[in-house]
Amino acid sequence: MKFSTVDTPELFLKAFPKDLKENIEKRQELHSYLATDKDAQKVYLEMCFAKPQIAFNSAFWVYDADSLPGYRNRPFILREPKQVLFVDRIKDAIDSQHDLVADKSRKEGATEIICKMYTLYWWLSPLTSFLVGSRKEDLVDQSVEIKEGIIVGPHQCLFHKILYAINTLPAWVKINFMKKHKFLQNLDNGAMIEGEATNESFGAGNRAVSVLVDEVARIEPQIAQNIIDNIRETSKCCIYNSTHFKWGAGHPYAKLLRSNKIEVVTLGFEDNPEKNQGLYCSPSAGIIQIKDIDYYRKRCNLFNNIESMQLIAVDPIKEELREYDIHFVADGGELNFGRDRSIWFDAEEIRSQSKMDIAQNILRVPQGSADMFFNPEIVHRLRSTYLVRPQYKGQLKFDIIKNKVTNIQFTTITPEKLFYWWGKLDGNFKPDITHNYIVACDISRGTGASNSVLAVCNVNTQEILGLYANPYIDVSDFAELAIATCKWLGNAYLIWEANGPGDTFDKRITKYGYNRVYINRNERSLKHGRSMYRGWRSTPGQNGSKMDMLTQLDAALTESLKDTRLYRYLILHDEATMNELEDYMFDVHKIDVRASNSLDETTGAEYAHGDRVIAVGLCVLAMNEAHPADLRQTKIPPVNSFEHRYRQWQGEKEENKQYIRERW
Repeated sequence: MKFSTVDTPELFLKAFPKDLKENIEKRQELHSYLATDKDAQKVYLEMCFAKPQIAFNSAFWVYDADSLPGYRNRPFILREPKQVLFVDRIKDAIDSQHDLVADKSRKEGATEIICKMYTLYWWLSPLTSFLVGSRKEDLVDQSVEIKEGIIVGPHQCLFHKILYAINTLPAWVKINFMKKHKFLQNLDNGAMIEGEATNESFGAGNRAVSVLVDEVARIEPQIAQNIIDNIRETSKCCIYNSTHFKWGAGHPYAKLLRSNKIEVVTLGFEDNPEKNQGLYCSPSAGIIQIKDIDYYRKRCNLFNNIESMQLIAVDPIKEELREYDIHFVADGGELNFGRDRSIWFDAEEIRSQSKMDIAQNILRVPQGSADMFFNPEIVHRLRSTYLVRPQYKGQLKFDIIKNKVTNIQFTTITPEKLFYWWGKLDGNFKPDITHNYIVACDISRGTGASNSVLAVCNVNTQEILGLYANPYIDVSDFAELAIATCKWLGNAYLIWEANGPGDTFDKRITKYGYNRVYINRNERSLKHGRSMYRGWRSTPGQNGSKMDMLTQLDAALTESLKDTRLYRYLILHDEATMNELEDYMFDVHKIDVRASNSLDETTGAEYAHGDRVIAVGLCVLAMNEAHPADLRQTKIPPVNSFEHRYRQWQGEKEENKQYIRERW
């Protein structure tokens, strides 16, 4: 390739070699030519600014600590397709002034690429200003400087990456600059790069063309949220770059990735040619799907007749695979959150001491990045085993006549379909009342901040059949709905969280005279003594009632997955509840909930606070009191028979007695 014959930046980039040896040789040839031709230098720099990949592949170098001595200074050759795309998206974000977030695996070059893009603009774009930040000042700059052609200072600093790019530019490039602590200025064109620790005041009063917030997921959540809210006043182009950390799915960085309000670029191991050889996945236990089928065809003739992504049962071919030293993890995605695997990944998984480390730094799974209360493998199995859509979505309608809840009907013909039902209903949309039921309620104040949730458990089948979630329902109205649901189910056993608005809820339940309710008890007491309080009271801490209840729920969900169930279990079908299970985590000897979504898309609640989990957990707790119905003793007589009319008369008689008691 002769430089003088290249017409466009695209052609130049396409023609420049990617092979390491050929690339180095071509760089020497190119820059020897440019050193003697000022006009060619100008054209080259214009092409670098128009197509920054040219600067990476033909001018930038990178420090690689993992390489052998003598090879640690290597040419920065962008990997296709993702690193090449990332450079394009950064340039577009800077030029068009919009935000960008990088969802990256460890050691995929995201921070290096951003720092070198800032360096390119600092080099070639007059009066451009940038701000870079990381969680500690030492990670921004430890007085890094260039002395006699050598970078002095730790290489993990952001300013080390920037100065390394400058120091390794071709010899013909001469830039006059000034470097101070956390500050770098190009004295030829006035461009500058500043640095700060990402604390509460990060970027305050500053202005920049673009801002890098590095390792944002490692910043304490409240501070991170403040930075995200306030940094937009500093720049219209904020680039958020991080792997996940211990705060999991509730961290503002994780929310940014799912917000659909900011462009996301992914740099994962799956697209790295050094790490994605033999790429495959396991959609279900004992089954794999191979994406990189060519890799295995080269090693074993068994794969010659197998197509990419074809479902393959591993057990029948396990012995033959062993002869070729080929191993697959066909666990249905339990150990790696259903993500892709490769030869490199399987080896890293064996080396790693922590599944959390794999989730944070390789798989980019925010839920697994925290110390989850509910085992992520169990949650994955619950999804694959029991997750189904509800058979019915509708509303429970009823009337209030003389302090009685009556005329209760379930309807699907309604704009508000917030009541989900899994299971059979008869022709009149009525449930099977030969079974016993529990109705459990987690109560919000109805202001839209979080959901009020009602869960229905069939005690006979130990299954959650109904769920209602609404962030806007008034506490008193929610109590009336709970009573209506209980009566619709044949006088179900009612339990609710008595903390907060639970007192108002209780007064409404008392007003309507519904007495088949849970009486608070100390579950840790040997005598399990009753208290004077109705409903369940949550107490925090490692020895609190909340920990007890969630532990019982965890045990019941785990038991539901066993072939032989020896203890109490609970079958769960609802996707939103399974998602909320992943939001519960340990934090300094307590259970914390960090919502996976800033907005509950199914109900419109501002925050998903794990409310469905509490309601479902209360169902397990209430199973201590509500037992399965004896179906032989609850046979329903035929309609219009003497027994049927007698039972109707008995029911009306009891309701009249209740009305007289309430009046007097």
